[in-house]
Amino acid sequence: MRRTDGYHLWSRRHYLVATAGIAALSGCAGGPEDDGDGADTEPSDDEDEPDDGGEPDDGDEPDDEGGEGGEGDGDEERPEGVSAEEFERGPVPELYASATSLGGERRDAADLFAKADVGFAEYDEASAESGHQPGHCCANCADFVPDKNGDGFGACVAVEGYVDGADWCTVYEGLPEPEVPEGLTADELATAEVPEAYRTAASQADEARTPDDLFTQTQVMLTESVEAVAEGSAAPGQSCGNCAEFIPDKNGDTWGACAAVEGYVAAEDWCAVWESVSEALS
Repeated sequence: MRRTDGYHLWSRRHYLVATAGIAALSGCAGGPEDDGDGADTEPSDDEDEPDDGGEPDDGDEPDDEGGEGGEGDGDEERPEGVSAEEFERGPVPELYASATSLGGERRDAADLFAKADVGFAEYDEASAESGHQPGHCCANCADFVPDKNGDGFGACVAVEGYVDGADWCTVYEGLPEPEVPEGLTADELATAEVPEAYRTAASQADEARTPDDLFTQTQVMLTESVEAVAEGSAAPGQSCGNCAEFIPDKNGDTWGACAAVEGYVAAEDWCAVWESVSEALS
């Protein structure tokens, strides 16, 4: 765990959300929005509300072809032009067909579970399942493939169909914390200079990293996504792995970096400047 003391994360997060644009946090345009709400994966459960982020439901009624995705407005809230059958069973867009997951596994469209066979559900529904652990969601699962086209949904290397970061299923596999790189100690990771490949790299939403303009991990209360979601500090579906600021592993050590925060950062982490990669790409 990389939690630090002396800073109330819940208060910090709501302060950031309330100040759209985060004027005090330069470089994090738009502020962290609770965009991790998944589409309802149980077709018969039309009454389900979005998880707990984003803006309140205005009562929009998406047509039979689905909405534009990403806000979790009910089981019909799907990417535009995607039918209910395609949403559940696929095929997913080509860029996901053989994509690599957060845990480095490659997707094989011919070797996937059906959602119905793995207890697939939204986070709030999954909490009633005996196998579900607090904080576990697709966004911090090793099998998850984050959104790549801005439609609000990703995919899974183990399960067919469209997948949101706020979903969960019984084949959930946690992302282990990477090993400490040679020459560093665990205590140095938060402030260490990252390898050259990351120092001015672009994030997965194409935001350039500026080494002299970064927050400390203490300032943004960097912690593990599972812990943050379990505590309610983060909305289900949020992790560094699907944050617009994240720079994925470039050198095989399974660590990444951040365009807004100093030090080594893992896909399994989360912090108070989380920004939806879906919003940045759309």
